Amino acid sequence: MILTIPIFGLHYDMIMVLDRINNWFNLSKQYFFTYSNGFFNLSYLSNSPSLIVESCSKMPFMKRDREKQMLHADTPFVKGEFYYVELEEGLWIFLSDMYYKNNVSYKPVYDSFLPADYYFISINNIENKLNDNTYEINNFKIENNSISFSKPASDFINCHFKNSTENMYILYFSEDWANKNILKSSTTSTAFKNLLKDNKKQFLNYSYNNTDFKTLINRLISSFKDAGRPDIFELKKLSYEYFSLFFDSLEKEENYNSNEITHKNRIIIQKIEHYLMNNLYAKFPGIDFLSKKYKISPTRLKQNFKLLFGTPIFKYFQKHKMELALLYVKKEDLKIKDISAKLGYENVSKFSKAFESCHNKLPSEFRK
Repeated sequence: MILTIPIFGLHYDMIMVLDRINNWFNLSKQYFFTYSNGFFNLSYLSNSPSLIVESCSKMPFMKRDREKQMLHADTPFVKGEFYYVELEEGLWIFLSDMYYKNNVSYKPVYDSFLPADYYFISINNIENKLNDNTYEINNFKIENNSISFSKPASDFINCHFKNSTENMYILYFSEDWANKNILKSSTTSTAFKNLLKDNKKQFLNYSYNNTDFKTLINRLISSFKDAGRPDIFELKKLSYEYFSLFFDSLEKEENYNSNEITHKNRIIIQKIEHYLMNNLYAKFPGIDFLSKKYKISPTRLKQNFKLLFGTPIFKYFQKHKMELALLYVKKEDLKIKDISAKLGYENVSKFSKAFESCHNKLPSEFRK
């Protein structure tokens, strides 16, 4: 019996040492990058907003302005800046404004010896330029607007494509802050309270068209950028409006559970979405073509696309195609039949029908 005590003690000490070594290897990922699936894979320490800021500020090519509460990045991968403000204990707000020089995916890593208890809600805006060499205005922009929600320590991947400009407006709030300010509030939506309590739902993403979000974004930009340093009082007011808008949007949406999609399939679906957005001048390529090109079954493609983007794949493609069509229609020096042909339609009648279905007006009615 005397001999077993130090053996068990040694066994326990060895486990602790191995845990610390494994944790060190995990944390070291934030200082390196890998390449797979067509993306440069970058990591960042993500236990809390303060650790995100500290982790990113130590990376090469990063500059920190403590007065403006801003980090500026100019790396081989991205160029841009993000602002950060701690509004109160347990509540932070970020503004990220980045241009991607290469395909990049971000993966959070966690220090297992520190708590990881922050939720986040993000309003996402992505702009992709469409080149049209047959027309003098060759910088049309197609915007994708979405909302994301993640629970603490959710192991999700963000993929970003070369030549895209992306803005994110992120609220981070701790579990303790949520318990004190959200779960006990009578004004918090039932849908959101249920979401926090549902252990099966870890990550949500869905599109939005609410103009109130765009108004909020403009006010957030002003509060972050127009002064020498962020307007904390105004940002605190805006953060509560942010929560309210998110609650309302969640009540209106189906609860898409994007967490059901594997990491591999999430990247595939994002590649498919990117392919579609860069081929809006062509006809919809078809489910069979896309499933063969990206090596995913037709059924899984359709299911996962709707889970990730909140709408069926053809409807998503058609919506953005008609947004592009509207840009052309507003240029009155182009004939409707020429726009129809440019966007891959066999005749004006089919184009006009698709346009009316999306915009509730015929193309000709926009010019009256």
